[in-house]
Amino acid sequence: MKFPIIVFLIALILARRIRRSIGFQKFNEPLLIVRVVLFSIVSVLFLAFAFLYPMAFVSDGLGIIIGLVLAYTATNHAKFEKRENGLYFKTHIWVEIVVITLFLARFVYRVVVLKDMFEPDQSQQDIQARMQSMRDPITGAVLFAFCTYYIGYFSFILKEGRKALKG
Repeated sequence: MKFPIIVFLIALILARRIRRSIGFQKFNEPLLIVRVVLFSIVSVLFLAFAFLYPMAFVSDGLGIIIGLVLAYTATNHAKFEKRENGLYFKTHIWVEIVVITLFLARFVYRVVVLKDMFEPDQSQQDIQARMQSMRDPITGAVLFAFCTYYIGYFSFILKEGRKALKG
């Protein structure tokens, strides 16, 4: 009985995420600042934990490079539009599709791994192997790609949005 409710809630969260990512979004300076700060804090915390696993710096660095490329592409294609109820912005649709695809692929992978972890007939070795896979390098790369992308993109939107509102 709980499974359909959980699936429904996850579907709502994903639909909201996709709707918010595609198309024009209202320029909301305080919200953008909060997002930049939160993604920065998450990045710093995960980099601090990466010292426990020095090999993680390779995948984290790859994620940062991917995030920088996405942010650079997004900022080059960002569009602003003044409307009667405020300023709106959007980026290139393909950048958003890549970001959403990364998010969904990683999300589905995590759901499958976690679902298999809680099977009742799992041996202790199977559970430990699954727990080890939770620290895989792809997770770090995707996390840092998201954080770098959003920090760079939202910082750009803040800067350009302020200019557009003044001008």
